[in-house]
Amino acid sequence: MSSVAASIKARWALKRKDTLTGVPARRDENYEEIIMTTRTRTSGRNNNNSNNNNNNNENTEHQRQQQTDGASSYTTGSTSSSSSILRQSSDKKRTKTATSGVQLRRIYGAARRVFVNLPLPKYELDKHGNPKRHYVTNKVRTSKYTLWSFLPKNLFEQFRRAANMYFLGMAILQLIPYFGVDSPALTLLPICAVVAITAIKDGFEDYQRHKVDARYNGSISHTLIGYKNPNYPFHVPLTFWQRLRGKKQMTPSQQPYQQPPSSTSLSSSSQQQPSPPIATPTESLPDDKRGVFGRSLSMDVRVGDFILLRNGESCPADAVLLSSSDASGVCFVETKDLDGETNLKPRHGIPDLHHIQSGAECLDDVHFYIEAGTPTPDLYMFEGTLVLLDKDQDGNGWSERKKVPIGIDNLVLRGHVVRNTHWAIAIVLYTGTESKIIQNSSETPSKRSRIEKQMNEEVIIAFVVLFILCLICAILAGFMKAADDADAGTSLYSRETNSPAFWGFTNFWSSLITFQNIIPISLYVSIEFVKTFQAYFIWSDLDMYDEASDTACVPKSWNLSDDLGQVEYLFSDKTGTLTRNIMEFRECSIGGKRYGNNGFSPESEGARGARIRKEKNQPAATVEEGDQHAGLLTTAATDDNIVPVEKIDTIINEEEEEEEADENRSFQQRRTAIFDDYKRALYSLFTPCYSSLDPNRLPFADPRVFWDLQPKASPTQTSTTSEMTAAAPTTQDRIQEFFMLLSLCHTVVVDKIDKEGKVIMEVDNEEIAGGDDEEGGLEQQSQQPQVTDENNPLYPGEAKKSRGFRKKLKKNLRRRKKDKLRRKSSTRGEEFESIINVERPDIVDTTVETQLVYKAESPDEAALVSAARDLGFSFLSRQGKRLTVDLLGTEYEFQLLNTLDFNSTRKRMSVILQRPYPWNDIVLYCKGADNVILERLDHTDPSNKEVLQQTQNDIDAFSNDGLRTLMLAWKSLTPEKYELWEAEYEAASTAAENRAEKIDAVQDSMEQNLTLLGATGIEDKLQEGVPQCIEDLRRAGIKVWVLTGDKLETAINIGYASNLLDGNMNLWTLRGHDQVERDMDDTMAQVSAALAKGDTTENALIIEGAALTRLFETDDLKNRLLELSLLCKSVLCCRVSPLQKALVVEMVKEGKGAVTLAVGDGANDVSMIQAANIGVGIAGQEGVQASMASDYAIAQFRFLHKLLLVQGHWNYHRISEMILNFFYKNVLWVFPSLWYQIYSRFSGNIFYDYSFLQLYNVIFTVAPVVILGCTDETITAPYLRKYPQVYEVGTDHRLYTRLRYWLYFGDAVWQSLVLFYAFYFAYDGSDPNPDGRPNSMLQFSSAVALAAVLVANLMPGFNTYYWTWFQFFFVIAELLITFLWVLIYGLFQSVNIYGMGYMLYGGWSFWLILLLSTIVSFLPRYVIVFAKQWWYADVMHTVRHVEKFDKKQRKKNRKKDPVLKDGHHHSSSSSNSPFSKWFQAFR
Repeated sequence: MSSVAASIKARWALKRKDTLTGVPARRDENYEEIIMTTRTRTSGRNNNNSNNNNNNNENTEHQRQQQTDGASSYTTGSTSSSSSILRQSSDKKRTKTATSGVQLRRIYGAARRVFVNLPLPKYELDKHGNPKRHYVTNKVRTSKYTLWSFLPKNLFEQFRRAANMYFLGMAILQLIPYFGVDSPALTLLPICAVVAITAIKDGFEDYQRHKVDARYNGSISHTLIGYKNPNYPFHVPLTFWQRLRGKKQMTPSQQPYQQPPSSTSLSSSSQQQPSPPIATPTESLPDDKRGVFGRSLSMDVRVGDFILLRNGESCPADAVLLSSSDASGVCFVETKDLDGETNLKPRHGIPDLHHIQSGAECLDDVHFYIEAGTPTPDLYMFEGTLVLLDKDQDGNGWSERKKVPIGIDNLVLRGHVVRNTHWAIAIVLYTGTESKIIQNSSETPSKRSRIEKQMNEEVIIAFVVLFILCLICAILAGFMKAADDADAGTSLYSRETNSPAFWGFTNFWSSLITFQNIIPISLYVSIEFVKTFQAYFIWSDLDMYDEASDTACVPKSWNLSDDLGQVEYLFSDKTGTLTRNIMEFRECSIGGKRYGNNGFSPESEGARGARIRKEKNQPAATVEEGDQHAGLLTTAATDDNIVPVEKIDTIINEEEEEEEADENRSFQQRRTAIFDDYKRALYSLFTPCYSSLDPNRLPFADPRVFWDLQPKASPTQTSTTSEMTAAAPTTQDRIQEFFMLLSLCHTVVVDKIDKEGKVIMEVDNEEIAGGDDEEGGLEQQSQQPQVTDENNPLYPGEAKKSRGFRKKLKKNLRRRKKDKLRRKSSTRGEEFESIINVERPDIVDTTVETQLVYKAESPDEAALVSAARDLGFSFLSRQGKRLTVDLLGTEYEFQLLNTLDFNSTRKRMSVILQRPYPWNDIVLYCKGADNVILERLDHTDPSNKEVLQQTQNDIDAFSNDGLRTLMLAWKSLTPEKYELWEAEYEAASTAAENRAEKIDAVQDSMEQNLTLLGATGIEDKLQEGVPQCIEDLRRAGIKVWVLTGDKLETAINIGYASNLLDGNMNLWTLRGHDQVERDMDDTMAQVSAALAKGDTTENALIIEGAALTRLFETDDLKNRLLELSLLCKSVLCCRVSPLQKALVVEMVKEGKGAVTLAVGDGANDVSMIQAANIGVGIAGQEGVQASMASDYAIAQFRFLHKLLLVQGHWNYHRISEMILNFFYKNVLWVFPSLWYQIYSRFSGNIFYDYSFLQLYNVIFTVAPVVILGCTDETITAPYLRKYPQVYEVGTDHRLYTRLRYWLYFGDAVWQSLVLFYAFYFAYDGSDPNPDGRPNSMLQFSSAVALAAVLVANLMPGFNTYYWTWFQFFFVIAELLITFLWVLIYGLFQSVNIYGMGYMLYGGWSFWLILLLSTIVSFLPRYVIVFAKQWWYADVMHTVRHVEKFDKKQRKKNRKKDPVLKDGHHHSSSSSNSPFSKWFQAFR
């Protein structure tokens, strides 16, 4: 016991020693239970023998304890940089300790420790020596089914629907012999047909997913040959099928590579037990294959593998970048598959591993492990630690060399595409479903259309009606049975001895079979079929095809097509959605002086909006307001001059055209004069090499910049366009610092292009030429990773040289070769041309000696750097930390010390630079939002006070012109101050806990006491057709809201320019101050009072994001805000965050219950898009993430005009009519059976022949209704676009209402009465058969069935507005099929309706009654529809009259003068027609 106690005491004493960094002084669950042997090396004069003796005693106790309890041999001493990995103590002592083992901390959950070229700790191994931790494979599966699971899983999914379960129950009920159904085949046919069609559709969709999965999982990657990954089992486990085939487990001697005897572990005690092998190849590996990267499938990549990424290749998994072809370890990646942004982003390798240039070095020179936290979907956050290890001098253990913090900038994610980099080596960290792209690829939230939700309510109503009918029949049948039992004579002719209650009970189920068709079994599958066709029509609409980007409108949620016709509120982002997201540098303010407002550039969209706003209060000509419809339907055509609507556009008179031409000539003359001054000023200062002199490419050309940059400006210098004054030295300095900041404070990538637009590759002395791009053979460094076309044989399951593996590789090779042949003449320049300036295919500038093209993370940044380049401050290259800039013709090399990156929280970016001669100093350059920079200015600096007020005035002027603004500032640093800050920054970067917060605090401390330089104004132009589109959407009754992050003034002016706001509107503003609640109540009172007085002036509400924050604090404030917003025609929210966008959409959607549509183009719009009923993504400059998360993807905002006003209206009408006709025809079919029960003593007998009962919905009546849902058009597209007011029938939900449902229901009941009793009276007491045969009940029911099928097929035709050959064909086809079915099926003697065709079709009475009953049944509907469409026409039918009248006039004009094919003709007789007079009065 004493020895055990001594061992325990020694263990706790060891934990308290200072030689083990990060070990707590008490026992807890944070660290692995491991004792380590330490060897202390003295470093100072205070070392003594007692310390050494203590260490020796502890080591002895340690070894004794190991022998006693067999504890694990080592733990970790690295710092966890994730919150899920544990804390590190900050104890520091003067003595340095070297251990024969490395202490590892305990990790939990999905956090991981990945070992590279190191054996695993014993506690990580099971009893067989294999790793306990299992990582997910890199194989990704997005499909729902497999070959084996498809049938059971799909059936389970389908029968989760209540309707399918109902019809399955009905089929089972009918198979019970008691109910006398003799045809099992016909019984099961309807439900089997519906299930089979749905299964085929689901199977086809899932097959497409399988194809996509196979393509991605089978893509080729390059992994290191000769590397044995220690994170996976050494003994490859056999699969079930391998064991079934009798295959034996491979022994270590049979493995490709074996563990050498000299392998060392992380502790001295690990030698007592064999450890898993590390990546040391045996002699069996050929020398030429050692350290070579071989081909492997993407799904075979594993955690801890070395992978080689080459230019143009996509990363197969989330991996930590180790080194690259760049000397500084930088690798540029394209991230559009993850965040939707097409701009290149830099990723940085591990500084201590930049020397790795080959696979051999990966095997021999790299020993480390990585600690990382639980996989998260956050694309912008990652924290981990890479711990480098070295072997001890005696070679028996490992010692920690360095801990390196790693963040998101060190991570290359799955889906990142390598660009501008020859090659990169990375180590895999997360695979498969744990990678960020997969965790972010959750499906779009399940959305159901408004009609679908309401239709389910109608189905429930049909269930209730069915239950009531069955209950009535059961009760009356029980009463009848009770009356019969009371009659003594009943026993003479009836052997039924059951009680009346049982008789009623069984009659209930019999009636259920009889009336089952009141629930439309084929409705759901028909809706899916119709919406599939509607999606196809939307996709194939050429009016929504963008030729520039080769993009069509892509429906992704097919079940929302009818909601497109019911949108009441449209929420739109501004930047990239209403605007092009192509930035142009228009103006700047430097030292309080404004540049760029000299009239060189045309009027900006925002300036035009500001001008419209100023003209608001000017007196305008009054316009008489006529009838409401007259105002809605104003047209350029008159009675005697009908112009085709396809040709009608906005007509400008000749005087306006001449005035506009004069203004353009004057502008061009002034522009030419300004540019001449600009060129003279430029050449007087320097000879341009990189600056553009093409006036059509320059958005900014102000010669005053160059005059103020002159070393000595003369007061006598004059210009034809600018008043010149002598520039003070401070002005010159500010201008230089201003544009130096623009040319240095960024993260852009530079490409030099030749006169053909191809990228010029610069070759350093260390580089040699390589092969083509497709094989990754760009000019590479002399020492570089070697690649072989052979397969990597080291993968345990898939990498064996099996036939399947070779087949997959060959398939992928053939695909890549085809792609290569398809781009025969593809060069690297052409490759990058596809990602550079997509809006300017003619990127070659002939006026530039050497053309530079910048690829930036944001369009704003590219515009700023390009503007500095054109003004003589050209950024040339970035080589690691060296930035080369041409300043007015002289090249300088700056040393980049630190980059403080921009993010949405900081709203600023800074760089710290060491400037060369003649500056020889350290400076900080900072640019960001004006409110952020203002807080960080040095207000004690007199220079700031002088220019601050004027700069703020200029920023306000920029905002009034609709420009995006940035403020620029700088400060100089002393070396001592920088070194102190750098130490704090380094400590924060390696912090184990709250690293991000500590880094932000240190960065913020540096960005203080800045000196103001000035501000920039950048224009983002409106997209083509945006103003007209918004105007028409507003005319259609859609309330348009714009949610943007821009300043209030900028947003208002863009609102005027885009027709969101107009001069007649009342503008109400809610700003984010303490009195916002009072302001909201005051605004509400004024608006309500104006509306109460009958004031028809429209209102617009402008809300700041800060105001939204306060108003969303309570539900009461939110409801009051919603109430105020609903009174306004337009709402504009500015300075809002992505979360606030989603909250605003949710507020309206839930508070108003309206159909909402959100449209955006960036990753910050995804939450808004998913919150709305319909999400529309624009695949613009910000990438594809918004379109990926959307329900519909378009290329331009203006395509919403056709998508909503035309396709949306059509789809809403089609779905509404189709569903109502479905319910109608089922009620029409069921109710004759109810009338029959009256005359059959409610016996529950089936009225129709069973074949009619089962085929009515599936075959006899389905096609016309489906064609109605696919092809009908209330009004043609040109007239819908001309008269947007038609769309109001959707916003008011007039076509699918509960009232119309009951009207169709009642109409069906009426028609069933007419059809039943027409034949009932014909057959009652008479013999209609020509051969004298007696009639029968089956003949009567067959006649009624044929009449019901005829009427049910004619009704969709009656409700069709636009007859096509499809409708004609299928109506006729359905009727022929039904009538021929009775004739042909009746030829078989075994069927119940044997000879029925001859009996019915042979006499004239059947045909006469059929004709008369059809006319009488349709008469009420015809009269009501005629009165409604002609005497009480709504806007939709009024426009139909307009279209019909125009067609008649064009036809009349063509008859009179065939030469006028377009119908431009004056007809005097048309004005005399009665219809013309009526129509003119209506207009």
